[in-house]
Amino acid sequence: MRTQLVAVVLIPIITTLVLGGLRIGSAVQNAQDVNNVRQLVRTVDKGTGLLEELEDERDLTALHVAAGRTGDTSRLDTQRSQVDAALARVRAEAAHVHRGTNPVLATRLAVLNAFGGKVASLRHTVAHSKMRLLPVVNAHTALITELTDALDLLTPAIAHQTLAVRAGALENFTQATEAASRQRALLGGVLTQGHFDSNEAQGLTLASRQQQALIGEFRSAAPPAQRQFYERTVTGRDVNKTEVLQKQVLARQGTSRLRLDADEWFDTMTSKLELMRLVEKRLVGSVEDESSREQHQAERSVFITSLVVLLILLLTFGVTHVVMQSIVGPLHTLHASALDITERRLPEVVRLLRGSSDTQLEPIKVEPAGINSVDEIGRVAQAFDEVHRDSVRLTFEQAQLRGRINAMFVNLSQRSQYLVERQLELIDHLENGEQDPDLLASLFKLDHLATRMRRNGENLLVLAGEEAGRRWSAPVRLVDVLRAASSEVEQYQRVQLRGLVTADVDGRAVNDIVHLIAELLENATTFSSPDTEVLVTSQLLSGGGAKIEIQDSGIGMTAKDLEEANDRLLNPPVVDVSVARRMGVFVVGQLSGRHGIRVQLRSSSPSGITAVVMLPQNLVRDHGNHMDPPGLSARYNPEGRLTGWRNYDTIEQIDESTSTKRAHRARRHGARSASKE
Repeated sequence: MRTQLVAVVLIPIITTLVLGGLRIGSAVQNAQDVNNVRQLVRTVDKGTGLLEELEDERDLTALHVAAGRTGDTSRLDTQRSQVDAALARVRAEAAHVHRGTNPVLATRLAVLNAFGGKVASLRHTVAHSKMRLLPVVNAHTALITELTDALDLLTPAIAHQTLAVRAGALENFTQATEAASRQRALLGGVLTQGHFDSNEAQGLTLASRQQQALIGEFRSAAPPAQRQFYERTVTGRDVNKTEVLQKQVLARQGTSRLRLDADEWFDTMTSKLELMRLVEKRLVGSVEDESSREQHQAERSVFITSLVVLLILLLTFGVTHVVMQSIVGPLHTLHASALDITERRLPEVVRLLRGSSDTQLEPIKVEPAGINSVDEIGRVAQAFDEVHRDSVRLTFEQAQLRGRINAMFVNLSQRSQYLVERQLELIDHLENGEQDPDLLASLFKLDHLATRMRRNGENLLVLAGEEAGRRWSAPVRLVDVLRAASSEVEQYQRVQLRGLVTADVDGRAVNDIVHLIAELLENATTFSSPDTEVLVTSQLLSGGGAKIEIQDSGIGMTAKDLEEANDRLLNPPVVDVSVARRMGVFVVGQLSGRHGIRVQLRSSSPSGITAVVMLPQNLVRDHGNHMDPPGLSARYNPEGRLTGWRNYDTIEQIDESTSTKRAHRARRHGARSASKE
């Protein structure tokens, strides 16, 4: 049942695991993507610093070229060192970016890796050529534009709208800052060389317009807080002065009277750039904050998703466990109750009812299985309780019926015993007064048949579980017990007693032992050829007790039948119809159980069966003063063989052949005497 229930819930559990695993995998992948975006933001942050340093290098290079590549270059050399350091920082951050399968991202990261070589090549070209101001500025601007495009790393990786807006605002403002720096370079170079041509004027005008357009896009697209921060930051005297100076220079285009100090312009424009770069840093920080918030949300999503899936699984397992316990638990209780009923309670009831007489029988209360649920299992338990009650009721009724049958057996046995005893008394009277040997032999046969009838009547008492009223009060010699048993067998002439020992048998068990041996002798003579002998031997055991063996040369028994018969001898069955077919075995088993006698059947060689009767030590003792059968005194030779009987009344000596015929009378006389005691 447990396996079947697990099989039922296995499909939803597997489905939950698969869907939960997919959801957790998606959340983990999203967290990894967000973490990669955060790493890209760090790379952009370092790249923005590289742009600033590269813009400063371009502007200082423009001044150096405008001055005829003469003068102090320490400031330019220092700036180039700062560019190299910023480039190293960008490469270090870019190395931690997971490229994955995004070709755009991989291309842009490759540009960053190769950017140092391009910077070095441009520096070499500027130093060893005669490039004029505008080509130098344009060459640096092209390199800066390439870097700006490469730093647009977030475009292929951003999926969140808020982060995309902030990244777009940063891109626009970065380009506006680069345009302002380009103005500083062009106008600074023009003022340094004292004149500028139409191309330089056009480049300056274009840079100014680009800056204004990009600032306009920034204001329209940037969040209100960032736009307000820009308006509060990029303002003041230097900002206004740069616009005035630029207009003045453009107004004097084509003349040689610029009358404006290059250092003044450069410093004023540098102040404006620093303000713009503050806004740029603020924008970079907002992008980092947004990416950090998204990372926290992604990690939280992973945690919540994992927790929800775990709770669902725990809930599923918990509900499954509760359901299984609600089903399997009562089933275990019902199973244990069934085993307890079949193995202990019902056999105990049967044992109590067997051991009680009909007058002592009382109805037995049946305890329920202890399952009070109203479901199908509870109804099964109630049905099982009803079956148990009916079983106990039927057992009780059978016990009552068996008690009545036993009472009937006892009644019939007592009636037949009374009639048989009267018949035996009459036969005994006729025997005492008869002198004709032929008629006396017929009377002996009639006496013998009556004795067998009495034993059959005693079998009814055994079936009823009662004991016979005949009982000796003193020990009897074992040889006399065996002779008395042989006298109750129809074919007693075939019974040969050999190797007899001188020992006494407890008088309380004499009649049961005689009955037991007689039943075994009856079977031995019945199931063997009439022309064969049945050999009876006895032997005292060293540990106490005696062993009696009854061996025939009959048809024998199969191993299975022999095993079944020995089991019935050891554990007599309940009295039923089948007992009538094996009356002898049943009687032997009941009689042996009363006194602790062990009876076993064995196959004998070459054919036949040997019945071994083991008398316990408490029933057998050494020969001493004993009571001979009443009415007769046994005579024995020195070897212990019976040689004759002496009648107390007639002082008559009987020879050995006559003693065999009349041996059964001794038990009949003794029975009458014992029953009177």
